[in-house]
Amino acid sequence: MARKIFISFHQTDEIQANIWIRRYSQYFSEIRSLGLHELGDDFTEHIESGDSDYVMRRIREGKIAGTSCTVVLLGQCTWARRYVDWEIAATLRNFKDSQRGGLIGVQLPGTQDLATPKLPPRLALNLAQEDGVDTGYARVYPPAPSDGTIVQWVDEAVARRNDMDPATGSTSDLMVNNRSCPNHVNLAES
Repeated sequence: MARKIFISFHQTDEIQANIWIRRYSQYFSEIRSLGLHELGDDFTEHIESGDSDYVMRRIREGKIAGTSCTVVLLGQCTWARRYVDWEIAATLRNFKDSQRGGLIGVQLPGTQDLATPKLPPRLALNLAQEDGVDTGYARVYPPAPSDGTIVQWVDEAVARRNDMDPATGSTSDLMVNNRSCPNHVNLAES
């Protein structure tokens, strides 16, 4: 059975995210994404509002509810984006008509020169290891070495979702503002 997944990414990685979605769309029944750039100049759907409660509710109800897993596409500044933080928090919540989702991070090919990109704090909170073995709710991976690998990673995340709970604090204390990212081009200034 092909799964529905949600893709979370930083707007500066939009071209790579679109390539990623096109490459893997045949392996999933649906890939959802949401652009939340304040300028409204990207190619994905927007939620134009300064009301964080409204935006969070729309993210949960319209995009994440009903998906099996959220895949966070890790670029250089993904960790700094508040909407990525909100999307991860929404993924880790149970809904009245839909259980929480699995969670993985996948490094984008354009960041391969970084050993490991800095992780969104909420994703990092859900990583754990014991004796060199991953034991947390989430996993982080390099770019998928083959097309079928991403399906395996998502299936494993769904199995973890069914067997364990996210880390304590995974859905509270949302990021209020974007963080500053070195070497980041501000889209409002370009």
